[in-house]
Amino acid sequence: MRCDPIRSWLVIMTTASRTIRTGVIGGGAARRIGVALRSGATWLNPVAGTPASALETAALLDSLGPSLMPRTSALQGAAAGLTMLIARAVATAPEAILRRTGAATRPLRGQLATRAALALTGAAAEAVPPRDHETLWRAGVRSAGHLATAAAIGGAVHDVGAELRARLPAHSAVRPVVVTALGLAGIAVRASRQLVERESAIERWPIDQRTTLPGVIGTATAVTAVGSGLARLYTGSRDAMRGYFGPGASKSLIARTVNAGLWAAAAAGLYNAGIAYVGRANERVEPGYARPPVDPLLSGSPDSYLPFEDLGQQGRRFVTDVVTPALIEDVLGEQAVAQPIRTYVGFNSEPIYSTGRAELALAELDRTGAFDRSSLLLVCPTGTGWIDHTMIEAAELFARGDIATCCIQYGRFPSFLSLQKVAAGRSQFRLLLWGIKQRLQERSPADRPRLLVFGESLGAWASSDVVMYQGIAGFDHYGVDRALWVGLPGLAKWSRSGMARGASDIVPDGEVAVFDRHEQLAALDEADRKRLRAVILSHDDDPIARLSPDVLIARPDWLDGTRGRGVPEGMRWIPMVTFVQILIDAANAMVTVPGQFKSFGHDYRGDMARFVLDAFDLPAATPEQITRVEHTLQSLELERAERIVADDDAASETPPPPAHRTAAAGVPLQQRRTRGARWRISALRHRDTQTQ
Repeated sequence: MRCDPIRSWLVIMTTASRTIRTGVIGGGAARRIGVALRSGATWLNPVAGTPASALETAALLDSLGPSLMPRTSALQGAAAGLTMLIARAVATAPEAILRRTGAATRPLRGQLATRAALALTGAAAEAVPPRDHETLWRAGVRSAGHLATAAAIGGAVHDVGAELRARLPAHSAVRPVVVTALGLAGIAVRASRQLVERESAIERWPIDQRTTLPGVIGTATAVTAVGSGLARLYTGSRDAMRGYFGPGASKSLIARTVNAGLWAAAAAGLYNAGIAYVGRANERVEPGYARPPVDPLLSGSPDSYLPFEDLGQQGRRFVTDVVTPALIEDVLGEQAVAQPIRTYVGFNSEPIYSTGRAELALAELDRTGAFDRSSLLLVCPTGTGWIDHTMIEAAELFARGDIATCCIQYGRFPSFLSLQKVAAGRSQFRLLLWGIKQRLQERSPADRPRLLVFGESLGAWASSDVVMYQGIAGFDHYGVDRALWVGLPGLAKWSRSGMARGASDIVPDGEVAVFDRHEQLAALDEADRKRLRAVILSHDDDPIARLSPDVLIARPDWLDGTRGRGVPEGMRWIPMVTFVQILIDAANAMVTVPGQFKSFGHDYRGDMARFVLDAFDLPAATPEQITRVEHTLQSLELERAERIVADDDAASETPPPPAHRTAAAGVPLQQRRTRGARWRISALRHRDTQTQ
């Protein structure tokens, strides 16, 4: 923030004050304007304006510190606004204590004594020594002490400021305006420096993302205004309920419960309406993916049990962008063993009962002869049903086509809106594993394919939860040979329980390992790599993998000692604030540019090919073949990006999918959206028939 606007503002305020004093404006109006200016300047004081001002200012500056991901002005402003709202909420606790004890009406000495007692109590709690593997209760006591001490000190600063204003009252608006302006200017200078330090400490995305202080302040102001407004509406409706039910402790409890229930119902209604609107993308038919495949080894083909229109947007992409034997031979310089099999069960397929989609998947696997392949890969998708094409294409290329893949969609929304769908994904995946186990038991061990499991992000969470109580014993129970989980969320039980890093009795040494990059896996000797049953690829700077409720009150291990790749040295843990930072970073953790593979944040495309080869123990490939595979994956992604964004007119000019390279390239768009699930269409037709 430059000094020129501040100087101009001071001149204007001084002139206005002189104008008021000289009587140019009428006496009553002059007094009202003067009072308004003094009140506004006092309220805006960033240190002593309110009991929460000092804590809010500290939270604002803390939110600008280094974290895991770069941010836009909007995201940085959201982080600042949320931390300021939390600081405001924390500051209300000491104020409530002062009001209830009557200290708020005492002279300054009594108020400071009460705050000093709170600060000393907080300091004693904060001094509780940390222990290895301590409980969250112990860490929570220490964090609560830290927050209580900070709130007490901030309130004391406000009390002193209020006492000074009472003893030395300002007769004009000049002094309050000058003090507030200087305070805001100092904070602006400090904030600008922190933004510069932050940007220099964090790796940048390939897409330019600028963060400006005015944009940050504007967004933070909007966030705090909305948060404060909702809080006032909530307390207002609560007070109205209490007035309706009448006095008494029991009636007050009923009123609070009813009020909370009404707000929860309203929030749930808005959430469901929002995700339903977002989920409409699942029905959209893209011009580049409007033609069903003809190969019987693919779902959606004329021979398939699964109609092409029921596969959803991601499913249609999955069965269209396939790898062909010709492509395998061209990339690897070897003869392909077979044509890869891809089966996909969309969300619109049999959503009425829980086993329906799993039964369809098993029937489709039987139809395509998937159990006759050397490897059977089960994929648990993300919330939208998306599968990382880099992974599946790499697996099919390295397997020389001798692989079958099966995926069941369990949601239609982005992963951050699909956390409630993890249970459904876990249930479907367990049913699929159980059905496959039964079919493989009918075969001799020599005739069984190797059973591989893959999940990324929310898919890694849902699929790993299937064996969350069994660990590696669950692999043996279901017949799983190997698993590759990529970007496993910190909220997943494998992450929170320590199983992901082998800190569990149900995870034998050497059978599970977490890696940040392929060099770490390659450093193991061959025997150790062969012993691995579950490989977890999790970047050190992936906020989705680091996000956990524990971070609210407990310092995470990854911020102690040696920092991992991409974790800034200047990043420090602050109760509440660090959680908000990671939460906002998660919203910007996967900014991708087609064809530009990165190994950063939640983008794992740059690691995928080599991890797929080693984690699944696929047939060996030479360094030259691996390099050609990686280059091919980038080229295929560029072509896929063109098909995704192509409209009706451009569809005929985009590169055709690999499976259609021998056919005409044009793909006419018949309709913008599918009609929806077949069961729903049948129900609507039956209803229309009954009403005629």
